[in-house]
Amino acid sequence: MPAKDDSFAAFDPLLAEADVSSSPWTGPNGRYEPHLPLLKAMLAIPISQGEAAKSQGGRTIKALDAWIAHELRRAGFAPHEVWPRTRQPRVLPASLSDLEEQLETLAAALTAHETEIGRSLRPVLLRRAIRALRESLPRGGAAHILGRFYAKQVDVVISSWQHGPELLVSTKSQFSSYNKNRNNRYEETIGEATNLRDRHPMAAMAYAFLVRSNIYEERGAFALLRDLLVRLRKPDGPYAATMLLVADWSDALSLQSVSDADEQLTASRFFDDLIGSALANTPVQIHPEVRKRRGDDLRGGLPSSGEHAEPDPSAPQQPT
Repeated sequence: MPAKDDSFAAFDPLLAEADVSSSPWTGPNGRYEPHLPLLKAMLAIPISQGEAAKSQGGRTIKALDAWIAHELRRAGFAPHEVWPRTRQPRVLPASLSDLEEQLETLAAALTAHETEIGRSLRPVLLRRAIRALRESLPRGGAAHILGRFYAKQVDVVISSWQHGPELLVSTKSQFSSYNKNRNNRYEETIGEATNLRDRHPMAAMAYAFLVRSNIYEERGAFALLRDLLVRLRKPDGPYAATMLLVADWSDALSLQSVSDADEQLTASRFFDDLIGSALANTPVQIHPEVRKRRGDDLRGGLPSSGEHAEPDPSAPQQPT
């Protein structure tokens, strides 16, 4: 049962039905094609409930987080290594995913056995110990990544004990008063990027921004935000990718559309640049499924990653 404070639970049914098995690189010249209709369906849930009117967008920004994580799974990253996950706990070290599955199997077997015999397993201490194993896993609802100066909550993450942070995405939403505290927002964004970049120079970092279509009604607001997001991107800025999306909904809280705001800041380019940076910063044997779906040259196959590698049966055997 979802926890009361689980902001992602409302999106789980949509994500459960969404395809993550086929490559998203289907556009012209192999361009990444993000599934914007799914994002629209996810955003419609909190917007219809009035969440977008709350400070910091309420659960609306969580829809964007969950969608970006879904797109990374579409790209071929393993489901258990992308946070937020599509299940609780939303953050769990990828290395523990196999253990998590085994503990669930054990718990299900315990329940089935108790049902069959019509009573609780004896001794009671053994039964309690089995049920406590699953709860002892390290878990969390948010990912806090240590930077140079402080630990920062990052919205979408790919990280592991073996590799450390590989991909970090910060998201932000704003639906009114776009020019208010504009300089503070710029300073906050640069400070966050510097904090993380200094400690994790090889991580692929990105920044995604969601606004409402009323941004065009506030003089200069769109041009200034677009300029900021373009400047934040490499080669001159700290981020490998930046994105600006515009949502349009009526006063009756009916979402009409979600679309790219500018050719330089499209969702397609965002995922191409972000994933490209992540792959460029890791050895070729890491994330083989992503490389395969992207259409990389895999002639001769990829070398083993060295993690959980099966022994080569043709290799000479050492005497024991």
